[in-house]
Amino acid sequence: MTDTARVRQAPSGQAAYRRPADTPRVTAAKARLRVALDQQLGRKTPQSVKDVAEGKR
Repeated sequence: MTDTARVRQAPSGQAAYRRPADTPRVTAAKARLRVALDQQLGRKTPQSVKDVAEGKR
């Protein structure tokens, strides 16, 4: 995903800064949720998702 996190308005005269919402911690958490959901639904999880969930990427 390429969403961005909402941030407070920058003080006047300063450039706005938007931090990407998909930090490595967020990406790993999403991958762990995907693995858990796939297990509950009886689906196969791609190895790339499993690797991210385990912190291998």
